[in-house]
Amino acid sequence: MALIAPANADPSYSDASDWLVALAADPSLADQAIAAARLGGEFSALSLDWAMVLGLAYWQLQRYGEGLSILEYFDHTQVSNPHYFALFGMICRQLPAQESRALASYLRALELDPSRPDIHYNVGNLLKETQPDKALSHYRKSLCLKVDDSVVWHNYGSLLNDEDDQLGSLQALKNSLLLKPEDADAWCSLGLTLFQLERFLAAQSCFQKSISLDQGHSSSHVNCGQVLIEILQPENALYFLERGVELDSTSSNSLWNLALAFLLLGRYKEGWRYYEARFHTKEFGVHKPPTSVNLPPFLESLPGPTDPELIVWSEQGIGDGIQFCRYLPMLQARNINFRLLAHEHLISFYQDWMGLGDQVCLKLNSNPSSDTRPNISMLSLPHLFQTELSTVPSATPYLRAPGPTPSHLQVGQAPGGLNVGVVWASNPNNRHMYRHKSLPLPCLIQPLIDLVDLDLIELHSLQVGSDVEQLDPWRDHERVFDWNGVVDSFSDTAHVINQLDLVISVDTAVAHLAGALNKQTWLLLPHNADFRWLHQRDDSPWYPSMRLFRQKKRGDWQSVITELQAALNGLFILDLPALADAKLTR
Repeated sequence: MALIAPANADPSYSDASDWLVALAADPSLADQAIAAARLGGEFSALSLDWAMVLGLAYWQLQRYGEGLSILEYFDHTQVSNPHYFALFGMICRQLPAQESRALASYLRALELDPSRPDIHYNVGNLLKETQPDKALSHYRKSLCLKVDDSVVWHNYGSLLNDEDDQLGSLQALKNSLLLKPEDADAWCSLGLTLFQLERFLAAQSCFQKSISLDQGHSSSHVNCGQVLIEILQPENALYFLERGVELDSTSSNSLWNLALAFLLLGRYKEGWRYYEARFHTKEFGVHKPPTSVNLPPFLESLPGPTDPELIVWSEQGIGDGIQFCRYLPMLQARNINFRLLAHEHLISFYQDWMGLGDQVCLKLNSNPSSDTRPNISMLSLPHLFQTELSTVPSATPYLRAPGPTPSHLQVGQAPGGLNVGVVWASNPNNRHMYRHKSLPLPCLIQPLIDLVDLDLIELHSLQVGSDVEQLDPWRDHERVFDWNGVVDSFSDTAHVINQLDLVISVDTAVAHLAGALNKQTWLLLPHNADFRWLHQRDDSPWYPSMRLFRQKKRGDWQSVITELQAALNGLFILDLPALADAKLTR
């Protein structure tokens, strides 16, 4: 295309540089700028400055493709104007699959003029998802060049929070609010950082401040609801979560959080329906269905005996796979031909303890995009079967040993008649959940060792992983058994649990396994436990043999141990601490 300068520009802006200044100050002039540039008719030799006027105008009107076509006319090797490269990057940033061109343009602009704080800021925004360390560096450079930019402080603080530097984030976001105290977004971001620090009441104040500044701030409504869930007020949380969804019904995170609140309250009809939004969130979006056809969550949509088999797949953890596999016999009862894609550690377990045999595999030997068999996630089965609190399929055991216990897994008879299993730590690979769910073994073991010393129980450690080392001070006790290294699979663990009288565990897959085997299970829960344990209940509709012990306040495991001690006293109808003291002083 041929470009020329406009013949008759608005006399108020006599040249391109005037237009650039005017457009930067007043985006409403974009249409006038385009009209002025077009007045010359056919283009033959539009200068770089006039092309930048058109490019900026198109950018302000969000007509990014047209803006790019104007700027692409020029050979980058012949251009030495940093403003051009900055604008080129801004336009590319708004177009799909143009991130690399945007970055190259920004970096070229900085080569030509390293004193541009706005370009450093743009680079930070571009890199914050993929290269956060470099993004932080560019935010810092921007702030060194222009320390009073509230927006840069805001984005810098938000990224610091994402990178688990909450203290740095707090300071940056406070700087942002000092410069712009009426910024609802910044108040929301400050609340998120305080939430990460578990300063929930302060976080709630920030979200409410954001809402007071912008009644339509959907994320602050949702976040305020999350705070109320954390402080065990899920009923009050519903107002904010539902309002957040009203304000932005396209937000998968809003729907997901609302689902968790409904499920926590036992309102399963609404909860399971909204729970389907999880696949559109960042957390679960990485889980891709194994085939191209997602089964609609209606019983009428289930395939018949002669239809292609249904692919059931598990997208979450091992504990979830144990809890929700109870729905597979319900599919069998309807003569549904299905294949289960299972977690690698559960394949042989499902094959043997559920009798599924070759219906279970790790993955399909097909291309997901061309495989037209219907699929459904295992955690979508409660929605499919319209499970409500009163209709939870709670018959246990739904797992049964495939044969006699192997000799190396046999548990002897305890002197006092009780064999007790114990697990005190969850999976350390999930740092947040590990810190939230786990407790130090010394906090838990003393009342159990008292029972061992009184010849009332034998203690069986079912703990695996690095936390097994915590057992070292008691490992030599003749009635303390460590099964780590002996059990080699969940099938082995199930054989051991099947011979125990009681399992005491934090929220782990072992607890689910014990409950599914209908063993007496005492579950030790943090203050704000997972939705599957409902709100402030000491029993579980999912596992009739399970008793729940909850922290009285966040991090307070001692209250759990005190309640556990009372339960042990009641179990043996004895004052166990007094007996232990008497034995020690004999």
